[in-house]
Amino acid sequence: MKKKHTQPNSMKLFTTAEAAAILNISLKTLNNWLKEGKLPYIKLGDGGRLTRIRERDLEAFIDSGYRMPK
Repeated sequence: MKKKHTQPNSMKLFTTAEAAAILNISLKTLNNWLKEGKLPYIKLGDGGRLTRIRERDLEAFIDSGYRMPK
């Protein structure tokens, strides 16, 4: 039986689509915020083609005063 690999909670990563859904914003808006440096992100994969957002960074962003659209 194979053992399932799990990420530690501190390393949970979200795709840009997942983060946009959590924040209730469009993917375009999220990508603009990433380019503007409003929200930290990391690049993974061959050539850094995969953009991921750490759960702790997303939580800190929300805690800093971000208000979800109504």
